[in-house]
Amino acid sequence: MQTLLKRMSLRELRLALLGAGAIATAAVVVGAMKPQVKALRSANAAVAGLEASADDGARLEELLHAEDERIRELKYRLHGDMANLPAKQVEAYIIGRLQSVSWNNEVELVGVEPVTGERVQAFQEMLFKVRLIGRYEDLYHWLWDVRNELGYIVIKEYRLARQDQNDREPLLAADISLASYRAIE
Repeated sequence: MQTLLKRMSLRELRLALLGAGAIATAAVVVGAMKPQVKALRSANAAVAGLEASADDGARLEELLHAEDERIRELKYRLHGDMANLPAKQVEAYIIGRLQSVSWNNEVELVGVEPVTGERVQAFQEMLFKVRLIGRYEDLYHWLWDVRNELGYIVIKEYRLARQDQNDREPLLAADISLASYRAIE
């Protein structure tokens, strides 16, 4: 490598470095633009489909119905069963589901404290500070069931601490912060 550098003139070295920098810059720009280009193509395809079906009322109705169905699916994926609940009932719904999961997994739900989180783009974060007591395996199953039943809830923080001196199956206290996101309307 050093012999190659010694044989190159200063001008050639500068040009090589400039070329490498240009290639790296181009790669970064293409990587950053790729998602936007994909979204633009998708939007253009949707507009073209709607324009093509504008003359045919039945086809337009069918496309609009399909888009409404996609919106309902996305809303369900984001909010789950609470998609159509008023904002004030969401806390009670989630706490009730957490209690149900706790009973099913022999975990004691010591407390749930709903807290208003921060605004994240077009969504309002709702935090639930949960305190549980149970065996490690039961807590694991509790987390798995929460994921399956409330998949739209994410775990932001998780802390475990021993509650007894049993070395075989210690009793653990879990402090968990769960986050749910709701679109701001």
